[in-house]
Amino acid sequence: MRDIVCNCQMVDRKTIDKAIHEKNSTTIEEIRRYTGANTGCGKCISYINSILDTEVPKIAVKVENSTQSKFKLW
Repeated sequence: MRDIVCNCQMVDRKTIDKAIHEKNSTTIEEIRRYTGANTGCGKCISYINSILDTEVPKIAVKVENSTQSKFKLW
């Protein structure tokens, strides 16, 4: 069963996560652009914002960890 985030455009959670992690979408505007979510009635905005609040910090940690591993000081 798919976890539908935006009923108007039938955008599921997996699509939102993919936009965040593969396209580095960190704002509602970028989510709209890449997925079409939140371009209808607008009821899903709080759900999308909660997903962004949860997933965006993971991007920052991933970038920080990869940067640290590349530039180790000996």
